[in-house]
Amino acid sequence: MAAPLVFGDTTSLKSSHAKALAKLGERSVPADSVVSAALARELLELSHELNRRIGLFVNRRGKIERVILGDAHRLHLPEFSRVRGADGRLRGVRLVATHLTAEVLDREELADLSKLKLDLSAALHRGAAGISVDMACLVPNPGADGYSVHSFPRFALSELLREADGVEALARPVPFGDFVREIEAALVSSTARARTEHTGTRALILMSHPGGASLEPRQHELHELCRTAGIGVVDIVLQKRPHPDPRTFLGAGKLDAALVFALEHDVELLICDPDLSASQARTITNATDINVIDRTMLILDIFAQHATSADGKLQVELAQLRHRLPRMLGKGTMMSRLAGGIGGRGPGETKLEVDRRRAKDRITDLERRLDRLEAQRDQKRARRRRRGVPVVAIVGYTNAGKSTLLNTVTNAEVRAENKLFATLDPTVRRLRFPQEREIVLLDTVGLIRDLPPALRQAFRATLEEIADADLLLHVVDASDPDAEQQIETVEGVLDELGAGDLPRFLVFNKCDRLADGVPHASPAGATDQFHISALDRRSTRRLMEAIESRFWSRQPAVGVGPEAR
Repeated sequence: MAAPLVFGDTTSLKSSHAKALAKLGERSVPADSVVSAALARELLELSHELNRRIGLFVNRRGKIERVILGDAHRLHLPEFSRVRGADGRLRGVRLVATHLTAEVLDREELADLSKLKLDLSAALHRGAAGISVDMACLVPNPGADGYSVHSFPRFALSELLREADGVEALARPVPFGDFVREIEAALVSSTARARTEHTGTRALILMSHPGGASLEPRQHELHELCRTAGIGVVDIVLQKRPHPDPRTFLGAGKLDAALVFALEHDVELLICDPDLSASQARTITNATDINVIDRTMLILDIFAQHATSADGKLQVELAQLRHRLPRMLGKGTMMSRLAGGIGGRGPGETKLEVDRRRAKDRITDLERRLDRLEAQRDQKRARRRRRGVPVVAIVGYTNAGKSTLLNTVTNAEVRAENKLFATLDPTVRRLRFPQEREIVLLDTVGLIRDLPPALRQAFRATLEEIADADLLLHVVDASDPDAEQQIETVEGVLDELGAGDLPRFLVFNKCDRLADGVPHASPAGATDQFHISALDRRSTRRLMEAIESRFWSRQPAVGVGPEAR
């Protein structure tokens, strides 16, 4: 069997030194020992002779899989192609390396232990008293999910060459085979328990934000987006700065710490907010095997889950491709998994690698098909205008209760859930008033702050239907502490759509959740305001009367209200 390849810069080595390194790969270690005395001495002698650190990857059978040559201060470890490391399992190899000085395992070495999920990391030192060893391994967090690094006290090498009994056995990884099997079993059990307690994909949010009053609402909204998508948030890593780092998003040190935390807590998905640039996406995906998406991809995934009509599915696919096209780099987990799991779900291409040319062709085809559907919608709107039927569009922030209001006043059965973007496809219902009068109620997709450009462009035709309405019902979740900011967001989008001057009623929903029933967010100059609970039809009576008065000279009949047809 050929000796394992030597990893590292060997160009300046003498032939004898190169052969000595290669011969290290032919050695073996007793399966129940961390390292043998003879191999430890040989490693240290060669390391001091070269004035460079040397490391060995040793598998559980005692075979040396790789010899690593570093410089005087650090080892640059190779990547693994092995499958082990999932579901709490360890990598199946330990790292035995030399230190030229007496320093303990440093932060970088402990980070490598976590990132690679090594069985053990051991550092050999040579001193006046002989050879000593520093070691660290991964252990489950007591009473919590994930794992942490446990560092052993420094041992003389001789203490690792004899079996330990009783209390001593708990302090030393001897015999090594039994020790690592016990540790791995505990990690697997801890991971299984955590997955039972936390349903859905386990995600870590990486967030760059300048701080201030808008931070807490932004974090709450991210939690709600994840809940809607079926994702469990393990934690949020926050970097307070005016703008994200142009290359590493969080900054190199913060990103490394976040990736280690993600590995220690069995995170399956990284969600970045704000959106990633192509350079940032490449840096993060090259640094980890964990799937990476950004806020826009998360929103698009929710849309993909909720799209039911052919129109909606085409719009979602178009938005997904437009967002991904600038980020298709040919490699990396973020851009090569267009059809698998969170961030890649939906009616798009099923091929893992979609090149830019095919993506552009698909975008052109989708735009053509959506143009035809837009023409059909234009014809429907023209027929409504010819009939002179007033159109009332229900608009508002996502999860404000728009669909619930439509269901209550029209007896419709539109999907209404306590989730963001539960309604994706526009719904049109007629609402009858006395004396054979009727209006058309249009339920629209919810809006959100920083609405992704790809989404806004793909849903342009749907959103433009709002601009053709005769009256807007701006529904606001009165119980949301961020209601005032949500009102500003919706008003900003309406201005962009050319609907800023349309007449509107400001409808504060969920007032039954308020202690005094009066919303705190009340923009100056907004005179037509209504306080309702969309679940209670009686609370909408005044609103319905105002709509009727808006379009017709009102002649009320006692006990007669609007009826749905």
